[in-house]
Amino acid sequence: MAMKDPSLRMKQIKETVLIRAAGVADERGLFAGAGGLLLEIRSGGTFVGDVVEGRRSAPADRVLDLPDHLLIPGLVNAHCHLDLTSIGPVQRPAGDSFADWLQLVRTTRPQEEDSIAASVRRGIELSLAGGVVAVGDIAGCLRSGPSLKSWQVLRSSPLRGVSFLEFFAMGLGAPARMEAVERMLAEAGPDRAMLGLQPHAPYSVNLPAYERAVDLARLFDLPVCTHLAETVDERMFIAEASGRQRDFLEAIGIWDEGELAHVGHGRHPVEHLERVLARRPWLLAHVNDCSDDGIATLVQTGASVAYCPRAHRYFGFGTSVGPHRYRVMMERGVCVCLGTDSIVNLPPGADDADLGRLSVLDEARVLYQDDGTDARALLAMMTTNGARALGMDQSRYRFEPGQSVAGVVAVRTGQVDPLGELFGSGEAPRLLGVSGG
Repeated sequence: MAMKDPSLRMKQIKETVLIRAAGVADERGLFAGAGGLLLEIRSGGTFVGDVVEGRRSAPADRVLDLPDHLLIPGLVNAHCHLDLTSIGPVQRPAGDSFADWLQLVRTTRPQEEDSIAASVRRGIELSLAGGVVAVGDIAGCLRSGPSLKSWQVLRSSPLRGVSFLEFFAMGLGAPARMEAVERMLAEAGPDRAMLGLQPHAPYSVNLPAYERAVDLARLFDLPVCTHLAETVDERMFIAEASGRQRDFLEAIGIWDEGELAHVGHGRHPVEHLERVLARRPWLLAHVNDCSDDGIATLVQTGASVAYCPRAHRYFGFGTSVGPHRYRVMMERGVCVCLGTDSIVNLPPGADDADLGRLSVLDEARVLYQDDGTDARALLAMMTTNGARALGMDQSRYRFEPGQSVAGVVAVRTGQVDPLGELFGSGEAPRLLGVSGG
């Protein structure tokens, strides 16, 4: 008998649930003749799944019929800024510089712990509404310095992943800012699960601070992330120590001529950080501006890239920087995953009370519809690649017989071309359940 409750909430200590659907797919593609997914739900909400191929029934305690839906694993949003959720989508005025936009975020982001917590919780709600079960969230740096509040809220939520503690350390006051980071790590205590480090970007964190961040990451066994090669302004600042980013640092009163020891030597941002990238596996956000030599560096250092297609479109990077080279990166062995960036750069309605969502499925749809990117590659980019980039178990983001899965998502597609409809439509994902453990 089909179950009425469209979720995987456990009814007893241990039970099996059969979801009958139009198909089941993961990064390996659509399972031929799949009749559904048989899940064993154990204490704590852990799902152990088996694909039911070529038959429409199997012994189960409950049955959920979704004949016009495709089942996919829970999604991974590898780069987001949940603490900015309260700002909401902001239309980008034509001609504004990226530095001006950064100043907008700097002056409007939540600064008090209660407001930060509320914003992150709303971001978590919108993530779950988007079928996301794991995130690489940037715990944004406040005017007063780094904060652990985003990490604390994320740890208590159903989401898994990493909360990257963001910091700035450029120019005047850089040593003091690094001391604040070390104090935050001490304050976090011995259990630093789901905590990472995020030097903001090469135009806001100098090379000595990046080196110190790697030292701390090694000492405390933390993952590391940074924004890199995002804009033409960044390239100009690193290569020439000039342009809008230099103007921004001067305007906020922190520029120090001593930084000329590190910038202004003709290097590209990826080359600028090459020695740092070689010391630890990095998750690099954006990397919109990347040459063949830069891609070779990413391959050699084992760095992963979180690409945010809608942010790329929002900022007009296709014109200023050029098309993103994610496909070339993947062909050469770089792990490329997907992120939403912040809600500020998402379309109106992303924060709608009823229909809003933060979903990498919407990012993948941009690439499918604009670039014709292969559906299996997109499934990997929004599941296993994100898990790999965040240092999580990739097997939990595909359907392996007898293995635990991190979550199950259903998307209305019909039965003729489920994968094509998954990426070609605007249908909302439905998160049927998030696995514990």
